[in-house]
Amino acid sequence: MRRATGCTALALLAMFPAALVAQRALFDEGNRLYQEGDFAGAVTNYGAVLENGFESAELYYNLANAHFQNGEIGRAVLNYERAARLDPAGEDVRANLALVNQRLQDRIEPLPRFWLLTVQDRWMGLFPRGVLEGAAAASYLLLGAVLVMLVLRRPVAWRRNLVRTAYAAAVAAALLGATLMVRETGLGRPEEAVVMTPEARVLSAPSEDGGLTVFTIHEGTKVRIDRRAGEWAEIVLADGKVGWLPLEAIEVV
Repeated sequence: MRRATGCTALALLAMFPAALVAQRALFDEGNRLYQEGDFAGAVTNYGAVLENGFESAELYYNLANAHFQNGEIGRAVLNYERAARLDPAGEDVRANLALVNQRLQDRIEPLPRFWLLTVQDRWMGLFPRGVLEGAAAASYLLLGAVLVMLVLRRPVAWRRNLVRTAYAAAVAAALLGATLMVRETGLGRPEEAVVMTPEARVLSAPSEDGGLTVFTIHEGTKVRIDRRAGEWAEIVLADGKVGWLPLEAIEVV
């Protein structure tokens, strides 16, 4: 299990200049409690920061670590998954999530995926958030500067190279900008959830009376939500199994 990180508070205050020092104090106190082995206390402090409207990959990562050390496997998976969504390139998040998944009761072999989707996922997780934001901003600034030079027609001898640079910058700006938008908004991303109960019966229909048990799954298993019907969700596992679960048995990532 890789250690909790202590940089989240600084990141939060940098993102929200008007944030009260109390939020940093809560986070720092959570880190102190974690290091002293008071994992329940760390969970309380990290959770308080979230309740106050702040979030980051580091905060979810630390919270997941505390849940894991406290024996709360489902909560650990949930918060590692939330951290991974905010920072797909985070090596510590991926490493700890893989470690926790090895301890889950359910062993699910995912179906083969279309290669283009695999390439897309790898691209989305290739750059840390800060690097992606910086690269996107730099490409837009370069494009703007080159266009200004082309409009002013100066220097004339550089026009061919400027045009090539403008095309390259436009492609980079479009690609990096689109990647950043998809990562930040979750556009096209399936709705996923994690099982929170020790054991859950997956039924053939959204009803305790009319549905037969298709299979059972256990705490920490990640599922995809295809649709909802009242207090029920039709879920799909990575191996293609489908069934219905009560919403109270899962929590959305």
